[in-house]
Amino acid sequence: MKPSADILIRNGTLVDPVMETATRTDISIKDGRIFSYGPSAAKEVVDATGCLVSCGFIESHLHVEGLHLLPEHYFHAFLAHGTTAIVTDLHEIANAGGLPGLLWYLSLIDSIPLDLFVMAPSCVPSSRFELGVGRLGIKELNRLKSSRSVIGLGEVMDVEAVMGRQEAVMRKIALFEGRPIDGHAPGLSGGELDLYLSAGIHSDHETTGLDEGTEKLKRGMHLFLRDGSAAKDLPHLLPLIRREHLARLCLCTDDLSARDLIEEGHLDRIVSRLVRTGVPLFHALRMVTANPALYFNLSDRNSPGVGRKADLVVFDHPEDMRVRATVKNGRLVYRDGSGEAASTTGCPEAPASLKVAPFSREALRRKARGNRIRVMGVRDGSILVEDLEEEARIEDGYLAADRGRDILLAYVFDRYRAEEKYGFGFVRGFSLKEGAIGTTYAHDSHNLIIVGDNEEDIYRVLQTVQACGGGMAASHKGVQICLPMPFFGIISSLSAREYLQKEAELMGLVRKMGVKLKDPFSQMSFISLPVIPHLRLTTKGLLSVSTSQYVEVNHV
Repeated sequence: MKPSADILIRNGTLVDPVMETATRTDISIKDGRIFSYGPSAAKEVVDATGCLVSCGFIESHLHVEGLHLLPEHYFHAFLAHGTTAIVTDLHEIANAGGLPGLLWYLSLIDSIPLDLFVMAPSCVPSSRFELGVGRLGIKELNRLKSSRSVIGLGEVMDVEAVMGRQEAVMRKIALFEGRPIDGHAPGLSGGELDLYLSAGIHSDHETTGLDEGTEKLKRGMHLFLRDGSAAKDLPHLLPLIRREHLARLCLCTDDLSARDLIEEGHLDRIVSRLVRTGVPLFHALRMVTANPALYFNLSDRNSPGVGRKADLVVFDHPEDMRVRATVKNGRLVYRDGSGEAASTTGCPEAPASLKVAPFSREALRRKARGNRIRVMGVRDGSILVEDLEEEARIEDGYLAADRGRDILLAYVFDRYRAEEKYGFGFVRGFSLKEGAIGTTYAHDSHNLIIVGDNEEDIYRVLQTVQACGGGMAASHKGVQICLPMPFFGIISSLSAREYLQKEAELMGLVRKMGVKLKDPFSQMSFISLPVIPHLRLTTKGLLSVSTSQYVEVNHV
């Protein structure tokens, strides 16, 4: 006698993107696995009439700390959009909190019904130009390697060290031999790319151009095509999605805001966009199911076969996808219209983690030494920062912002050791007028970065962020608003709903300053990242990434 199932998905069309088949069938689920194709008695029934059924979606590369929420406050949003597994590189919390911070985060993910697979952070700090608090060497990585959640080595960002075959980075790569080892190789080509790949690195999510992507694919690299909140490379890379390349392509978001996740969606949104542009549904689904499962050695979920893990998503209208139900580990964890799940645990205690030197307003002023300045140029949809040269605006012998040319003052303050020096520069692209914004979520070291058009508001943001214990803040015409992030200065204690409400209040003030960037805090967070071209600002000063040299902000 056939035993009864736990769940019956009835009358759906099962999609297998590798076999490129779509089969009308019932699906019986028992003990966390697909039990059979066909009807059976079941404790719970999901009517999938008119719907497609696929393996649950797998995110190939996302820094979940960038959601600024505790795991218990974001897991339901992913399940509601069909995502059942996330591969994450926790180098944000590792940089901001060191190994203790990383272990703290790992302790939080065991209690949520969403798989988080961790790629151990390989470059903490990300380069010799970073000055955060965390440092992960062989000893720390060896400890992480034994964790159940850790499945490989995270993005290897120190390209220079890899090409120079420096012992420290090569030992890290060797430690994870036989597991996936992710890369970070923006713009690499030719002999340099060969040298980087031959170290044992397998993937890249920083590809921005077609020629670059084609070359990397020809050399056997796996590409994670990125469409996140800050970087949107996918539209430029669409021609890569061809049958001959398909086995080496996945989709990722890399950095994703909580608002984008909750209001716009996750991988479901990207799949729909691809379908609307003419990409076959089989191809789009393969990049969020079978391909990442195979790359990351998740063989229990690489196809919707009998005996496989019952991580399934039921959806309709692929060109404008709406998830109707999500099954995780054989349990119905989301049904359309079910609302948000309640918090599963109590809020953990937040550590004290902000130590900024007591700067005065006067200390923020910089005397002019010449009539030319180097300017960082930012633009929506890209994390590349241009290296520009402009004429300086000087007032009473001091360097000043120039609103008319959209040139703002930028600062990076050390927030771990209360150092009395800070990085200073100029940035273009924010359209900000009369005010300042700042954040302690600043890739990868997460020091305090502030952008503004006058020292008074910059000073007020500095004071406000310190009073909040870290987070995001803005100052405009005597009004200051802070969104606190007490957990290592990068994660809030608020629920998703409370967080979005507070963020909306903050962004309302920012919009009054004239800022047009879709996500200015996310955009600002990349200004201090010294591993992506071309010009960056660290606590030590203005860095030319192409020459690996610090440069003068102001010159003759």
